[in-house]
Amino acid sequence: MSVSDWAGSVSDWSHALEGLKDVIAPAFKRSEQRASAGVFIDGLLSGAERKTGWMLAEEAGLARPSRIQSLLGRSSWSADTLCERVRRSVKRQRDTRMHS
Repeated sequence: MSVSDWAGSVSDWSHALEGLKDVIAPAFKRSEQRASAGVFIDGLLSGAERKTGWMLAEEAGLARPSRIQSLLGRSSWSADTLCERVRRSVKRQRDTRMHS
């Protein structure tokens, strides 16, 4: 997908981002993990100059980086499952575009 495909408006991009979060949500067993993953993604896409746990937490309005750090270091989730969910979603979107 080229930049021109998704750069049309903020609302389209925001809707697509929420769709991505819905796609990956089942890779995280607990609701707290899903919420932290969403915050993490938002932080990575933010304008924060550095993407440290503290910076991402501040960007999300959290007082401490413990949620981010827990997601990345202590939580149990499968990176392979996450990767496969994203891969299937991208393939589905590509196939839809090719047939429309």
